[in-house]
Amino acid sequence: MRNRNALRILIGVFCLLSLCVGMKEAAAADYQELRAANGGRIAQAQRFITTVKPAVIFTFGGLSKQEPLDEILTEMQRQGMHGTFFVTEREIQRNGDNIARIVAAGQDLGIGVRPEEGADFDAYCAQIERIQTALRMHYGVETNIVRQMTGAAEDAIGEAVSAMGCVLVGQSVNIVQSKHKDAQTAEELMPQLFGRWTTSLNRGGIVYLRTDFYTRTELAADMLRAVVAAKVDNIAYITPGAGREEEAADRAASRYAILSVQDVLRDTATQYVYPVDMNTLPEEMRPYVRNEKLNGSAFSKVFLKRYIGAPEVGENDRMLGFSRNEIALADKTGIVKSVADNTVFLSFDDWGSDDSINHLLYVLRKHKVYGTFFVITWNIHNNPNLLRAIAAEGHEIGSHTDGHKPMTIQDERGRQIPVQNPEEYNEDVRSSYEKLAAVVGDMKLPSGRYALTRMLRPPTLAVSRMGVTAILNNGFTYVVNGSGSTEDYDAVSMESLVGILHNLTHEKDGSVKRGAILVMHMSSTAARTAAALDLLLTANDSLPEGHPGKFKVGLLGDYLTGDYDQSMKQVKPSADYHKAY
Repeated sequence: MRNRNALRILIGVFCLLSLCVGMKEAAAADYQELRAANGGRIAQAQRFITTVKPAVIFTFGGLSKQEPLDEILTEMQRQGMHGTFFVTEREIQRNGDNIARIVAAGQDLGIGVRPEEGADFDAYCAQIERIQTALRMHYGVETNIVRQMTGAAEDAIGEAVSAMGCVLVGQSVNIVQSKHKDAQTAEELMPQLFGRWTTSLNRGGIVYLRTDFYTRTELAADMLRAVVAAKVDNIAYITPGAGREEEAADRAASRYAILSVQDVLRDTATQYVYPVDMNTLPEEMRPYVRNEKLNGSAFSKVFLKRYIGAPEVGENDRMLGFSRNEIALADKTGIVKSVADNTVFLSFDDWGSDDSINHLLYVLRKHKVYGTFFVITWNIHNNPNLLRAIAAEGHEIGSHTDGHKPMTIQDERGRQIPVQNPEEYNEDVRSSYEKLAAVVGDMKLPSGRYALTRMLRPPTLAVSRMGVTAILNNGFTYVVNGSGSTEDYDAVSMESLVGILHNLTHEKDGSVKRGAILVMHMSSTAARTAAALDLLLTANDSLPEGHPGKFKVGLLGDYLTGDYDQSMKQVKPSADYHKAY
């Protein structure tokens, strides 16, 4: 009897093992079908999500300890933050209560894949599926967001993620570094994590924090608070002298939210494809090189028509290689001469961080005006979302070259000399347009025209015959300086900068300097620019309609069209222009 029962058990075990083997073989077959359909694609861990949504993404791992996790969850609830917590298979087995706490707190879950020695495509597909199934059965959570938790990126994991229809994310900022394990305070870590020029987090950027990493239990929550306070809260703009209610309204309208990966991916209206496929663009927006190169008298004619100069740029300062006649005839007003009313133009140079540029965007949005952003492009690929957001708000985009190399500088003897040879400068301006088109080439303004223009502002406003030749031969239509630079990166006070802005927009008699092009900067070094512009526009808004000192703000691209000629005589205002005053 005993032998008979033992035999039955053995038969049962054998059958179960056979069933498991069969299921495993069936699953492996299914994975291979997925592999074939995937066509060898390998998912790359996304450092950021391509979106214009004003948000930063926070992600978490390391769920083995309850106390630091609870502190993190409490802080996130207090500040209204939402994040993605990645769960590994081991944590499902050992730390189910902590996972339940995350779900109860309304946070999102992701799949934490751990590399395994000797694991292949099938093994990683199985690991992903097991975690998905466990999260669905035990916590009612469906998720396809995956993170490789440790080690160098593995192609087998990337291929499995792609074949399983999942999204693989990494991070743009990793708050956890092995050398910091025994740190005691956030104050000592922040300067080590963020250099001098990282003044804020990026729109759509992904931050990673491991909750159970630090020896000091409270440090994880302290780091969360410190990063948010120093690198996210400063992205919001506050009007100078604002009262409590106005400050709250400013913050609400200009802040970046802290969201999960899932939150941002669900908002499909704010997402885009980067880089833009040039083949999908109309001919007019694709990179362009003249077949017949400009030279000699043909160059002179086009140059005089398409160069908007600057009062401070002259023969002995920042004009290299031009003939005496070209220098004499070249524009030095820096104004748009076809403007016949009180229109001026706001322009911003260089590049910046989310805090500095978001401040400008909010001020412009607040006053319902638009500007031209002349962008240095060499680092655009690290934050395309910010450039895309500028265009999404209705502003136009021009080039400030790729490397911000001036066309000419002065040597120790005061002589003008070139910085780059013709081939180098040609590549500089050519690549700048291609990089801009890769981010915003498909975007249109509310008026219906494309946001990307073929206008270029020379670095330091310096021009050379060689440089302008390269610019025009690479399809740019206008070389645009301006009627005056604010030099806002060196502003000594808010009052002085507001005064400079007023002087650039107004004549000595207080009337508007029609057609004026203001040259400002969007970098973090121009820390007072947004607030000073806000004060100028607020004062302008308060003037009654018809006042000779009240200006309108236009877009350069609406005036500098293909037939505009800067060598024309300036249009005079009508006889009744100042009639009311």
